[in-house]
Order: sequence, then C-alpha cells, then structure tokens
Amino acid sequence: MRLQGKIESWNDERGFGFVVQNSTGEKAFVHITAMADHRRPAIGALVTYEVVSDKRGPKAVNVQYPGQARTSKPQYSKPGYSRPPRRESFLRRMMGGVVVVVIAAALINEFYGRLHPSQATSQGFMADEVERPERSNFQCQPKKTYCSEMSSCAEARFHQEQCGGTKMDGDHDGIPCEEQWCGH
Repeated sequence: MRLQGKIESWNDERGFGFVVQNSTGEKAFVHITAMADHRRPAIGALVTYEVVSDKRGPKAVNVQYPGQARTSKPQYSKPGYSRPPRRESFLRRMMGGVVVVVIAAALINEFYGRLHPSQATSQGFMADEVERPERSNFQCQPKKTYCSEMSSCAEARFHQEQCGGTKMDGDHDGIPCEEQWCGH
C-alpha cells in the first residue's frame, strides 16, 4: 500500500533521512537508493512510498515524488552524486579467471590430444600408416570382431578394412579401437 508523507530530515553526506507519514505521523527510514530517481530530496518535499519492516524499524522503499512515473533505471540528476560503481570481489574475479583457464586447458588438451606424439612424424605422415605391417601378416578370422580380441591397432584396422562384420568403431569415424589400441 502506498503512503504519502514528507521528508522530515536528510543527511546529504550519508545519503539517508526520515519520512513522516501525513495521516499518522509515523516515521520511516529512507535511503537515497529507495528514491525512484536517486536525487537528493529536499526537507519538506512531498513523497509517496511503501513501507517494509527492517530489523531496525520501518523503512521506506519505492519512494517517488507525486506524479512521477517509476523509472526502471535511475537518473542521476546532480553531478557528483551517483551510486558508486559496483566492485567485483577478489574471489569472484579469481573464480572467473580459474574458469577461463580450465576451459582453455580443456580446449588445448582436446586439440593436442588429437595430435598424439606416436601418430605424427616429421614428414607429416601418420605413424600408423608408415608403420602398418603388410596385410599378409593378418588373416580374417570370423571370431575376431571386437577390440578385446585384437592385439594391435594394425590388426584392428586390417580386420575392419578387410574382413567386415566388426564392432570396433563405435563412433563411426573410421578409426577402430580408439580407446584400446589406436589411441585417438
């Protein structure tokens, strides 16, 4: 419920004062941040407001001058009297920095994880292509369809490419046994 009253006292240095309700004479604490436009009120100025209970007593909130529409953003009418800038706490800035570092590390790990040292050579060829044994060293065996039945990446590739019916490329990217043998 909106009440009507007058500013009884005001301390410019501290940004607060008291408003007295017209009909009952009850006082309520008022802070500059409760003013709709955050401008300094004059003693005796007519205002409308709402009251909330505070641990120290009644407190005026949503204080407006009669006929003034509530603004969503405060308008600072006098130079030098504005809300102080919000300061981020040291802990909040540190946590933000930690989050950035963790994300960067994850991205770098993902990128370099794809360039496993055993796969790259100075010529730019994939190591498993260079070191792939001749296909005649392996033979298709119908019972060898899973990674657990293979003994190397080369054998897994041979069975996937030559034998068919294997179940070694779960993500369908053409690389068999990535977790067990082919290390991608």
